[in-house]
Amino acid sequence: FFLGTHFIRPEFVNVLLASPDRVAMLRKTLGNGTRVLSRAAVNPLQQTARGLAVPAINRKTKNMFAEMKGMFDFSAPAKIPPMTEPMTGVNLPAEPVYSKTPPATEITTLANGVRVASENTPGSSVTVGVYIDAGSVNEDASNQGVSHLLERMAFKATLNRSHLRFTREVEAIGANLMATATREQMSYTADCIKTHLPAVVELLADTVINPKLQEHEMTEEMGKMGGQLQAIMKNPGALVLEVLHTAAFRGGLANQFVWSGAPLSQQAARDFVATNITGPRVVIAASGCDHKDLLAIAEPLFSTLPKIAAPEVPTTYGGGDMREFSMGSDVHVALGFEMKGGWKNLKNATTISVLSTLMGGGGSFSAGGPGKGMYSRLYTRVLNRCTYMKSCSTFQSGYNDTGIFGIVACADGSKGEEMVAVVIAELQAVAAKGSISDIELKRAKNATISSVLMNLESKAIVTEDIGRQILTYGVRKAPSEFIADVQKVTAADLQACAAELLKSPLSMASIGDISKVPAYDLVANRLK
Repeated sequence: FFLGTHFIRPEFVNVLLASPDRVAMLRKTLGNGTRVLSRAAVNPLQQTARGLAVPAINRKTKNMFAEMKGMFDFSAPAKIPPMTEPMTGVNLPAEPVYSKTPPATEITTLANGVRVASENTPGSSVTVGVYIDAGSVNEDASNQGVSHLLERMAFKATLNRSHLRFTREVEAIGANLMATATREQMSYTADCIKTHLPAVVELLADTVINPKLQEHEMTEEMGKMGGQLQAIMKNPGALVLEVLHTAAFRGGLANQFVWSGAPLSQQAARDFVATNITGPRVVIAASGCDHKDLLAIAEPLFSTLPKIAAPEVPTTYGGGDMREFSMGSDVHVALGFEMKGGWKNLKNATTISVLSTLMGGGGSFSAGGPGKGMYSRLYTRVLNRCTYMKSCSTFQSGYNDTGIFGIVACADGSKGEEMVAVVIAELQAVAAKGSISDIELKRAKNATISSVLMNLESKAIVTEDIGRQILTYGVRKAPSEFIADVQKVTAADLQACAAELLKSPLSMASIGDISKVPAYDLVANRLK
């Protein structure tokens, strides 16, 4: 704040006005002890304020407002170069020169079977992940939900660190941590700047190999998992695919991934870690670092893991039907078919990925355009025509040796039979010869390729791609190979793939107002 020709502290601020009516007005609107003075009171106040102020303007003036106008006069702007010209006197570093050749993925296998893989992607940051070939498929009735619990127990107390110390060390290096668990794999990942690579790899090794799994932490996380379970039970859209897996598979993949609510003991969690986190089942993947640097850090930390191969987990696809009534007026129905060979059947998996994009779908309301799948079949032929459909989209759940592909839809319970009939018609239409146009095919292939390439712009996705591919195939296939495989897909391939899917046993799940959903046998017969 300033008064006359001097700046003063806020507690000495006074409002100087010429007219008495403005003085009265501001006395009503201004509070906080602000004094409102007329021009007649200026001179005594200035004399007092000068002793408390810091000189800011040397020349004197009788008109404070003229002084203010002079201070904030922008009529003569300073001569500053435009943003398109470099500033004088500033030495900028040379721009980095990046190779036009995509970085290769380097893989080293340690003596105990741990695989270390990396891609030296340009940039100042690095993403590191530990990927484990274990998940809910490796659970049984005594430890159901333990992989889900271990996901939530990540980055807590270890044998070497308290939870507080672990958190403080992560904060000190500014790292971002994440843990996930799926039916067949688990992952622990971290992002940080390159200089903190040794610290972040050591933190990951500690939480993966040495979790303390304290009783009070487990109890706290199981309480949170219980709340998550209640939320899922109230969300039929998310629950229907979980139920579909139970109906479709026999063996490990039929295990419920979400914790059922049965208490898990500390010993059960420790036994799962000791049994499943072994050398040949672990991949350390990174994007954004030199392979030699990563290997030098990771080898001594992970060399203690035992060299024990993964056990065989028998899983077969058999199809089936599961229905569950729940309160509400909507019904959610999923129809699924077997992805024979899973991800290891590369040609079939690639064709199904393009087929899934071609059929697409989504919710009845979308603010997106063509990039959101608005030109896909389930939008143009179903959601735009059947106004009673609230959602209709394809899903694809691939696993190492098998998988499931299909359509999940939602409508008012009174329209259950009509909805299922529409879904059957679309599945049969795409399996009919000559039903796929060249425009549809080209759009689906371009969308599939662009989705992959846009995702791979993220180091986190690159790291995940490296880790999960090595767990599944033993190698990391370059994106160019996938693009070439997609480009080879023809309309005849899509039609033949869809026809083959419909030959597999039907898997069906229904949740909600199931009173109008047709019987399983009727649906299966219509698909023949």
